[in-house]
Amino acid sequence: MSTYYRPMSPIKLDDVRTLTEFDVVENGKDWGFKSKNSFLSVETSSDGYVIDVYRHGSNDVDDIFPHIERELAVTFISEEEDFYSNFRHEETKVYKLRFEDGQTCYRTKSEDDSGVISLQYNLDGNGSNSYNPNGESSNAEIIKETPLTPIKPYKSLQELKDQLCNWFDHCVMSGDVKDVSSKVDDNGRLHFKFHSIVLTNPENTDEQDLIMTLEQVSSEDSKNV
Repeated sequence: MSTYYRPMSPIKLDDVRTLTEFDVVENGKDWGFKSKNSFLSVETSSDGYVIDVYRHGSNDVDDIFPHIERELAVTFISEEEDFYSNFRHEETKVYKLRFEDGQTCYRTKSEDDSGVISLQYNLDGNGSNSYNPNGESSNAEIIKETPLTPIKPYKSLQELKDQLCNWFDHCVMSGDVKDVSSKVDDNGRLHFKFHSIVLTNPENTDEQDLIMTLEQVSSEDSKNV
């Protein structure tokens, strides 16, 4: 039994190395996160970012992920969650399989090199599904991962600003987000501080993703930003 995870914001492997609660170790051609009781396999991009993490057997991500979230403010999404495919990196080795009975699973090309076979029980409990990267005794096909939410390209910085302002206005007017709407100042304005702004492909001048985090601050604090 294995489970795949992806970081929900960019994280350098070198930054993870600074943590003392677990070790970053070599794992064949890739890397691993090793704590006292658990080991997670890690794959990185060519520029040193963590792009995929997966665990096998009884290894527990809770031995490792909470330290990364607390110290580096990065959370991970599981393949079992709806928007996992939205965080797919263009250099990922992880791919998706669909079996004849409709079940799906993920595996990595790193396992293909070692000849690991994917096995899964049929939905009806009779027999099992299998995938052999060498093409023998397989009843699965590789399918393309697609994001569950559409990706909207912004043609200008002004268009991005307009979209953010529309989102802020919605937070205020809907009244559904209590912790946001309750902090609107006397003039009906929200104040935010932007930080950790990252371009996923900084050398690509044609298309790239802008990832940012923000926090709401008081009107007094905003004067010092």
